[in-house]
Amino acid sequence: MSRLRVQRFTIATNIMLAAACVSAAYGQVQTSAPVQHPAARKSAVPAELQPALSAAVGRDIRGYHAQPVADGFEAATAHQRLVVHFNSDGVELRRRNAKWLMQVRGFGYADAMQSVGATAPQANRNHVNYRRGSLTEWYVNGPVGLEQGFTVSEPPSSGSGNLLTIACKLSGNLRAAMESNGDGLSLIADNGKRVFRYSGLTAHDALGKELHAWLELSGGELLLRTDDTGARYPVVVDPWIQLAELTASDGVNGDQLGISASISGDTIVAGAELATVNGNAGQGAAYIFVKPASGWGNMTQTAKLTASDGKVGDGFGGAVFIAGNTIAVGACPQSGICKGPGKVYVFVKPKGGWTTTSKFKAELTASDGSANDGFSNELGLSADGKTIVVGAAGATIKGNTGQGAAYVFVKPAAGWKTATQTAKLTELHGHAGDFAGEVSVSGDGSTVFVGAPGAAVGANTAQGVAYLFLRPASGWKTTSKYAARLSAKDGAAYDDFGFCQAGSNCISTDGSTVLVAAPQFNFSTGQGTGPGKAYIFEKAASGWKTTATFNAKLTAYDGVTGDALGWSAAITSNTAVVGAVAANGSTGAAYVFSKPKAGWKTTSKFAAKLAASDGDPGDGFGFTVSISGNTAVVGALNHPYGSVAGPGAAYVFGP
Repeated sequence: MSRLRVQRFTIATNIMLAAACVSAAYGQVQTSAPVQHPAARKSAVPAELQPALSAAVGRDIRGYHAQPVADGFEAATAHQRLVVHFNSDGVELRRRNAKWLMQVRGFGYADAMQSVGATAPQANRNHVNYRRGSLTEWYVNGPVGLEQGFTVSEPPSSGSGNLLTIACKLSGNLRAAMESNGDGLSLIADNGKRVFRYSGLTAHDALGKELHAWLELSGGELLLRTDDTGARYPVVVDPWIQLAELTASDGVNGDQLGISASISGDTIVAGAELATVNGNAGQGAAYIFVKPASGWGNMTQTAKLTASDGKVGDGFGGAVFIAGNTIAVGACPQSGICKGPGKVYVFVKPKGGWTTTSKFKAELTASDGSANDGFSNELGLSADGKTIVVGAAGATIKGNTGQGAAYVFVKPAAGWKTATQTAKLTELHGHAGDFAGEVSVSGDGSTVFVGAPGAAVGANTAQGVAYLFLRPASGWKTTSKYAARLSAKDGAAYDDFGFCQAGSNCISTDGSTVLVAAPQFNFSTGQGTGPGKAYIFEKAASGWKTTATFNAKLTAYDGVTGDALGWSAAITSNTAVVGAVAANGSTGAAYVFSKPKAGWKTTSKFAAKLAASDGDPGDGFGFTVSISGNTAVVGALNHPYGSVAGPGAAYVFGP
């Protein structure tokens, strides 16, 4: 089912309104002397601790300190070639001939704004502050980047309340243009090209309550709006910004780089299933991108993976997954859709690092595989690299065509080698057309998720269900007995509940939380049946219930029918990323949801809405998503889309 082609964050308050003027746009601005402390590079550091760690490291390393100039201070980036200049006139960002100045004009409630005057910046090591009474605008530099925010020490004393606003005057030689629904602001040069973009304004209060925050453009001013109804200060607003665009150095139109993508720590792998290799059209390839020492920036691949036994139309790269030093790549021989039976290649990182190669460590297949099974169309890899789960949504089970199955492969003690499955997982009461092959696996390999988006629930065709299988104490064995059956009590026909795109991981690292997407798409007609949604299920203290209902439902307040929110989904312990491949006029988007302190709850208020800075209608942005720590990668398999689909790209985002 997932092979369908789509052609066509700190204001601290105190209020932390950090996304706003600068960091939402440019977010992580690296210093010109990118000295990296080892602790700041370790992906194991929890996302919520990284800003504090970055600030601490930056305080002690001179390369991150504010550099004095004649009228203030400056910070420069290496990979973005961006200079940030601080003086009493405000903050100016420069890249080549492009200049953009932001100056805080006032703050308060919308009907009673308090004007603020010019003030000189103050610097202390890696901190730069503008103090204006109860409003402080601040910047902190470190290995993670240049963080920007505002602190309002107390709620404004006048006005009707409920709509806190910070107003920034804009000037320079770039034209500001607001994007749909206040999702972002583009800064456009005279030639019509977008030079800068920022988006992802989000807010929550001191108790973790999510607050609605958005951007508005009024004349030459940028307005940061936050609804603080019932909020307890401080209120935090965080941005997610585009850090890099990843492309293939040898990419050509139609390769579909970004049809799959996966991130683990500082390494990203993206598949290009239709790439021509050694004259073999559609053999496919997978590209590896390793984060440079200076931080993520626009780049081409570090290495390229292909299969030494590849053939025309193999579709190598249609599904990819990386965990630590292990990469799994699916190859499902196809002509438009996966014809199967398919196979999965396993690559292990050499001691000297990833290099271009066609030599794989192992080739995994199904012992009973046959044409049209779709084996390798979906796959998952545990964080420890020891368990690979492969979906075969089209598999025939007991005469039921397309009932689907999942195959589990466990790494032998001596290392990965060519083999057939360790175990096969099927539905106990499955039916033809269930397509139970959307798979994911927990970090320790003990929990496997199998989505069946085609399953009927009552009279609802393709409402979808999902199954959880738990590893027995003696190890994985072939079974049709699941531990839990997940469904949505508010589900409807063609919700496609249980969808899970290749390269996405719909189960958290500890196996206690499952994110189940429901893109609401009728595959038989090619039409959306709703805007799309995603559900979160959490394991009870007593364990998974045999029949489980969701703990929270995630939707987008700006969603419209046909967006396909839920086309892809990924989750960590505190963050969920959900792709909406047809949103924004089919340009695509990805939504970020943050777990409140009190736990996941039903909401339509997302933490950030991600979009490509150079996106085009038909790009397919959001076709796949993946997240590691606080860094997400989003695939856009058709970018740039014009009269024909482009070679594709993958985009890196972070707060």
